Amino acid sequence: YYILKALDLEQKDGGGIGRVTPQEATFVDVLGRSLWISAVVTAICLVLAFPVAFRISAASPRWRGLLLLLVLLPFWTSLLVRTSAWVVLLQDNGIINSVLLWSGIVDRPVHLIFNRIGVYIAFVHVMLPFMILPIYSVMVGISKDYTRAAYSLGASGPRTFYKVYLPLVWPGLWSGCLLTYVIVVGYYITPLLVGGSQDQMLSYFIAFYTKQTVNWGLASALAILLTTCVLVLVGLYGLLGRKSQIVVKA
Repeated sequence: YYILKALDLEQKDGGGIGRVTPQEATFVDVLGRSLWISAVVTAICLVLAFPVAFRISAASPRWRGLLLLLVLLPFWTSLLVRTSAWVVLLQDNGIINSVLLWSGIVDRPVHLIFNRIGVYIAFVHVMLPFMILPIYSVMVGISKDYTRAAYSLGASGPRTFYKVYLPLVWPGLWSGCLLTYVIVVGYYITPLLVGGSQDQMLSYFIAFYTKQTVNWGLASALAILLTTCVLVLVGLYGLLGRKSQIVVKA
C-alpha cells in the first residue's frame, strides 16, 4: 500500500492498479524535482571546481597547502550555521541586495531567498569542496610530460586539453560528480531553510513522515524509492564511466 502511494498509484476497486488523481499526486513530482536540483547543483559545482582544482594542483607546494586549507575551511563550520548565514546574506535587506542597490546594478531588491535560486546558491557553497577534492587528487598526480609531449608533436592548446589532459582527469570528474550528486539528493536541511514550498526534496518528506506524523510506513516507502533511484544512478555512473575509459584508452 505504501509503495504504491509513494509512486502516486493506488489499487482500484476492480483489483487493478492505476494513478491517483492529479490533485493527490505528489511524490513522483517531488522525486523528479530532487533529481533535477541535484543535477543542476552538480553541474554548477563541476564548472566552478575544475579551474580551482587545476590552480591548486599547479601551485607550488607552499601555496598548495594554503589553498587546500581554504577549501577545507567550510568543513570546520556546522552545516546549519553555513546555511543560516545564507539566509542573512540573501534576504531582501541583506548584504548582497544592499551592495547591488548601492552599486546601481538593480533599483529594487532581488528576491534571492526562499526560492530555487537560494537553494542553488546554498547547495553550491556546501558541496563545492566535495567536487574540488576528487578532481584535485587526480590532477596533482598527472605528469606535465604528457602535455609537453603533445605540444612537441604539434598539438594545439585546445587539442592537447581535450585529447590528452581531459581523459587523464576523467576519473576525478566522475568521482566528484557522483559524490556530489548522491549527497545532494539526500539533503533536506538546506532546502528547508533557504527554499520555498516548491523547492523541498524527497528527503524532506521522509523526515516529515518520520518525525511529525509518525507515518513510518510511508516514510519507509519513500526511503526505498530514493535509495533505489540512487542505486540505479550509481550503476549508470559506473557503466558510463567504464565505457568512457575504454573509449579513451582506445
